[in-house]
Amino acid sequence: MPETKQSDSLEDYWDIHQAAEILEVSEEELWDLVHRHKIPTHTVGGFFLRFKKEDIDHLKNKWRIERELFPKRGRYFAHQSAFGGPPPGFSERLKDFWYFNDFYILCAALIIALLYFILFSQ
Repeated sequence: MPETKQSDSLEDYWDIHQAAEILEVSEEELWDLVHRHKIPTHTVGGFFLRFKKEDIDHLKNKWRIERELFPKRGRYFAHQSAFGGPPPGFSERLKDFWYFNDFYILCAALIIALLYFILFSQ
């Protein structure tokens, strides 16, 4: 026999303080997410703003997965700022080029040296 779902009670909802605590954000950040329509909200009695526990748990799990799959990484460039500061100089660009392409440069030099010895050692 299928179970019938009971209507949501007030215990199935959290207020802004509880939701912010669960999501590990400040209440101001949570209000910003609400105003940008990033989090579904519900009004209880037409007056009190509430968040459904299922929605907050789903959002917390989604954020956790995003943090684990796409961690924020620091810059690998020699210069500190790609925006807002002076453009990087020649030596900084050369350091970045070497950092990202050192394997290919060394392999190309090795291949050229081997070809030289093969062709001109006769």
